Amino acid sequence: MALASTLLSAVSVALLLLLAWAIRYRGKVGLIAGYDGDLSPDREAELARDAARVLVVAAAATSLLVVDAWTGAVPRPGLLVTLLIAVAVAWFLWKWNVREPGRD
Repeated sequence: MALASTLLSAVSVALLLLLAWAIRYRGKVGLIAGYDGDLSPDREAELARDAARVLVVAAAATSLLVVDAWTGAVPRPGLLVTLLIAVAVAWFLWKWNVREPGRD
């Protein structure tokens, strides 16, 4: 079962990292859902960095499932993965939806 879990997780981790790379280093910010292109180039680069960070956190959290499948050492892996991803997404949404006055 650990091998099947590893292979399944490897595909999702690879896709998350590929998407993070495309957004951050290839400048494909159009891949970010809801982005309409209304930011300055500096803010757009910051948006790309933050989105890539969230995707990398999701990939790392998903990798915990593989570690648990092989070792059984992660307590409550599903809950831990869910919390890590939820915190990263909440931070991203808070940062980009709570605007400071005069900052666009």
